[in-house]
Amino acid sequence: MNVVISVGGRFHALELAEQLDRRGYLERIITTKRWYVRERFLKSRYRVIPVPEYLGTLVRKVPALRRRGYYSWLKDNLFDALARKYIPPCDIFHAWGNYALASIPHARKHHAKVVIERGSTHPFFQDSILREEFERFGMEVERAHPQIIEKGLREMELADAVIIPSAFVERTFLDAGFPEEKLHVVPYGFNPTQFAPGEKRDGRFRVLFVGNIGVQKGVHYLLEAWSRLRLPGAELVFIGTVEEGIRPLLAKYEGQFTLRGHVPHEKLKEEYAQASVFVLPSLQEGSALVTYEAMACGLPLLVTTNTGSVAIDGEHGFVVPIRDSDVLAEKLSWLYEYQDDAREMGARGAAYIRDFTWERYASGVIEVYRSLLPEEQA
Repeated sequence: MNVVISVGGRFHALELAEQLDRRGYLERIITTKRWYVRERFLKSRYRVIPVPEYLGTLVRKVPALRRRGYYSWLKDNLFDALARKYIPPCDIFHAWGNYALASIPHARKHHAKVVIERGSTHPFFQDSILREEFERFGMEVERAHPQIIEKGLREMELADAVIIPSAFVERTFLDAGFPEEKLHVVPYGFNPTQFAPGEKRDGRFRVLFVGNIGVQKGVHYLLEAWSRLRLPGAELVFIGTVEEGIRPLLAKYEGQFTLRGHVPHEKLKEEYAQASVFVLPSLQEGSALVTYEAMACGLPLLVTTNTGSVAIDGEHGFVVPIRDSDVLAEKLSWLYEYQDDAREMGARGAAYIRDFTWERYASGVIEVYRSLLPEEQA
């Protein structure tokens, strides 16, 4: 079985490619990220196309173009158009959503089965909930370009299988009328050598958020809940890049939180170790990787149903409805008042998540491949 991966970025395609390479299945990974692949794979195993990333970055710096979705329109389409030329003979062509419509016919020439991986909710759900939220707060809508939405839908229609990361995402697909038989839920993973419980150096109750600080992540509901509580000796820490649209809302709560900015991925373990609780009140996610990492580091989670987390409500923390600052405040207050119980939740979560490795994720993906191929090829 020979597999070609095509992805206009990084995502978790690198982890999958590494696992496939170790098992002798990787034919090639096609990506924009040279520095991620050149030290991990033989030169024959990758093809780097950096131009779409560079041009897309320039477009993203122009606010009017970014808001109208031209960053992804340019980057995704240009990568797809160039990548199709570098698809070698293969049994499986596995592409990330929005990067494959022009490439699929070229993969079919090799009689390859096509697998599309979608890391987020159904495009209709994603577009609808984000547009609704921006309009709710009188903010200019930032949305995917309509052509990219249509492209993603067409890719999934043409695919033999669509891999998604969580039961929550599956519900959004089924609600949109997508055929259940094409969907395969394969949860993500984490690297246990990078993320494990560490030693907390102080007794401060510290609530940690990691991710892009914006409307999609529900940051405004968290700030509303936090400002209401005024917990003595407690701290709310944000790690991540602030999106432009959320800045006026952050200004409203100035002085009530600590903004750390970007922290390199390899240094996040230390940030998790100094936290008491991990919170992610997102409006929509596929299955946020930071929730796996925070659990692996022994933190109880406070997440919404729409984060796609594998955490079990009441066992590893709390899973709450979206857009509910009252419930967020209630659960934060409980975690503050019952910190010994919260630590026990975190310990149970760390034990539970231990099996959710990238090896397990890859095994689940390989099972999808095998289900599509004749027995002699699988």
